[in-house]
Amino acid sequence: MSAASRLPAITGTLSLGALIAGLASLPSVRAYIAHYIGATASNHMWRLVAVALALANLKNLPGFWHIRVLRGILYQLYLQPTPQQPKHLFAPLITSTRNSLYDCDYNLHKSNSTYFADLDVARAHAMGLLIRTGMARLNRGDEEGLPPSTRSTTGRYGVALGAVSCFFQKEIAPLQQYEIHTRVLSWDRKWLYLVSHVVRKGAIKPDRYVLQPWKKSERRKGEVRKDDEDLKKLVFATSLARYVFKKGRLTINPEVVLERSRLLPPRPAGVGMPPREESSRDTSTPASVPDTPLQNGGLTGPETVATEVSSRLGDFAAHQTPEGDESWTWEDMESERLRGLKLAMHFDSLSALHNELRDGDALGEYGDYW
Repeated sequence: MSAASRLPAITGTLSLGALIAGLASLPSVRAYIAHYIGATASNHMWRLVAVALALANLKNLPGFWHIRVLRGILYQLYLQPTPQQPKHLFAPLITSTRNSLYDCDYNLHKSNSTYFADLDVARAHAMGLLIRTGMARLNRGDEEGLPPSTRSTTGRYGVALGAVSCFFQKEIAPLQQYEIHTRVLSWDRKWLYLVSHVVRKGAIKPDRYVLQPWKKSERRKGEVRKDDEDLKKLVFATSLARYVFKKGRLTINPEVVLERSRLLPPRPAGVGMPPREESSRDTSTPASVPDTPLQNGGLTGPETVATEVSSRLGDFAAHQTPEGDESWTWEDMESERLRGLKLAMHFDSLSALHNELRDGDALGEYGDYW
């Protein structure tokens, strides 16, 4: 709804707030309140209101974003008791929160800019879980199989956010609860892509929580699963982010970290790092792709990604793990990776927007405050 159509509601809310503040400042009103709830409560009324507002907007207090992000990272790195299994690499991790009053804009719904703070927290949990084993092993010196040029590079292994976008679909009302479902979408020779869906709290009931076996699912026995079209209607917003792994200034293939984290199925003999541009899925004579993060660590151009997807996705599309089968093979993983890469390649192409910066005439320059 546009700001113009909401103007009467906005004006009414501001007027009501001004009326309440004005009445509360009147001595007669304060005396009336003191008569019924006590003089002490009346004297501290404004303090009580301030505390109530602070609690209602707790996640927006200065420094609290850092606490939320660091809590997610530290919990997943050091306190998560259940290890993640390879078959659940593409399963979502759910974080929940509430739309505070401070998060709302003049349209009386969640401001677009505030989504990114909540998404930071969700991705902190997801990335902490994904890299906790791999990064620890690499930084402890577990570099077996990596080329000498990588092992000789100085610096610690680390990860950095390379880009993030958000697509808005439905508004979130004031104080409404919602969840963020974050999972691995795909990866190529340079980037690891994470997709996050913002949905109404409780709208999606998982079959089970694999990292929290003690937590019972809210799905009722015999409840019909929603199809893809129904799930799409539940989405408030969807975000896509990409991460890059580094050792010093050297780019490391994400698959190296995922393998060190024990999140990938056994690699078939002769299959190298992405991109794997085999013309067909022939595991007996795989293409010769250098299995090194150094040689595969450059920029991934749209043409390279498109070639990989078009040459291999069709061969894996028909491969499906039977329902109820507990196995998770390399072919299952590769099929899902390429399916997600088909979407991620469009996002990666937007890096060309850096070339759209223009000099010359400008419309004007205006300050932020005055």
